[in-house]
Amino acid sequence: MSKSKLDTRLEPTGPKKTTELKFTDYSINKNKPDFKGRKKFNIPFTDSGIKGLKLKCVKSRGNKFFIQNFWFNNVSDYWTVGEFRLGKFGIKECQTKVVQIMKTHTDDNGLWIKSPKITAKHLKERVGQAELEKRKMLTVKECIERLYKAGVPKVKREGTLTGNSIMDISLHLIGKNKRTEHLEHDDNKFGNGFLTFKACKKYNTNKPESWDDLFVKFPSGHGILTEKNGKKLTGVSMYDHLVFSKYLIEELTPGLINSYIDEFPVSWGTKRKMIYALQVLWANSKKYMGTTKPLDPTTKEALEVKLPGVSISKNSKYNRRKCGPDEMQKMWLAYQQIHSAEKHTFQPELLMLEMVSGKHFKELSKLKKTDIFPKGKKDNDFGIDNIIVLPSGSIKGREEGYVVITEPVQFVLKQIENVYKRPGIAKYKFIPWLFPTIKSTPKSWLVKGSIDTISQEYIHSKKTRLRDIRECWKTMMDMTGLKNIVPRMYRKTYASMSVKKLGTSAKARKLTGHKKASTLDIHYDIHDTEQIKGYANEVADSFVWTLKDNT
Repeated sequence: MSKSKLDTRLEPTGPKKTTELKFTDYSINKNKPDFKGRKKFNIPFTDSGIKGLKLKCVKSRGNKFFIQNFWFNNVSDYWTVGEFRLGKFGIKECQTKVVQIMKTHTDDNGLWIKSPKITAKHLKERVGQAELEKRKMLTVKECIERLYKAGVPKVKREGTLTGNSIMDISLHLIGKNKRTEHLEHDDNKFGNGFLTFKACKKYNTNKPESWDDLFVKFPSGHGILTEKNGKKLTGVSMYDHLVFSKYLIEELTPGLINSYIDEFPVSWGTKRKMIYALQVLWANSKKYMGTTKPLDPTTKEALEVKLPGVSISKNSKYNRRKCGPDEMQKMWLAYQQIHSAEKHTFQPELLMLEMVSGKHFKELSKLKKTDIFPKGKKDNDFGIDNIIVLPSGSIKGREEGYVVITEPVQFVLKQIENVYKRPGIAKYKFIPWLFPTIKSTPKSWLVKGSIDTISQEYIHSKKTRLRDIRECWKTMMDMTGLKNIVPRMYRKTYASMSVKKLGTSAKARKLTGHKKASTLDIHYDIHDTEQIKGYANEVADSFVWTLKDNT
């Protein structure tokens, strides 16, 4: 590779000295070029901060273009950044595009190692080939569009990703753009996520009619957000990226992917999410590749993904921590007090159930009243009574499970019944969720335009169930004065107590639902339903904090 240098001296044609121009949209727009018999000429900027950047004025059409002079292979050349269009493509857009190009086309010393002119030509040729459609070869941008039209399917199983997972990867696929402000997510009863369209008051835009409509209204590279909800956004989504979006999907390599990821100063955790988004995209785009499919460039092995030497996550300190009996008792009593004070409706009850069941908040928040099977009621897939069935759609592994109704669990269920005796709460019995949110009102439950017909679709949606317990958690922490406690420690505490009480991890796993253990334990340590119910009651005997003030 030959050394090169940036040219700031040579002018293609015309007078050697030209009036310089301030690098502002106002100055460029107001500038009236004096061609003096010339067909075109370039005006340098005084304060752009970008070497070689000039404004090219063309007489025939009256156009103005941003260009940048550069040296490559000992030859002076220039590339066209874009046409100046007030309100469409100005100094901000010019800076963004130039910075992106220089990151990939210059070395650490600012020397040009690739020609942006040649790159642009290759991209145009590559994308414009007529045989692309014939061979079903698509760009990254086109594959992303088809991924969303297909509902964002899972990689290894039938069905789609959960609604939360779809929104997580959307941040990196299409999300640093106004278009995601028009999307809502939810899950069906099987745990398959789906997206729906909505109008956006913030931007005064109507509800998109389809995915095609959404991508037309917010095309690639337009409407990019720099912050969201007061938080600065780093980088550009794959769909909006000037270069990455135009690569053919089957031309992606670990090197290209690493270059895209490393372009933005993000944490290791964010990089991992970006890679997962790419893995979903690649897996669902194989059908658009040629007969000879390339090796998967998104694997950990291909990308040489390495864990950081030391975890820098602010929550990593909780990974190995559990709660002690004294801490659990303080929290349990605090929740009872919050319940008695009729504060944070249904929140303390959910947290108490989390404490004595060892299940995730997300699993419990998706329980319905019909999932409870008291003594004598066995019409469920397990054929046993005195359990709360956890639908497969609420569990991470999509396998149906259950919570045994032990004495502490029964106490929590009684607390829930007591909530409905409060003034104004009885109406929420119409909501199917075990933990409804009182933020939804009977007026919102009705079919649009009706005065008495309840929308079954609406009351079964996430809009009517409890999804946030932060208010109650803060109140409890203030009451107890506890520090360094987070809700996910409840599950760790339950698992630890289960192993200690039952003696083996194999028995404990039947209650916690953990899958990772030795093959022997998983496949040969068999336990029938009555044994499992016995285990649950044994562990429940250890919950000494639940025996205090259960009134």
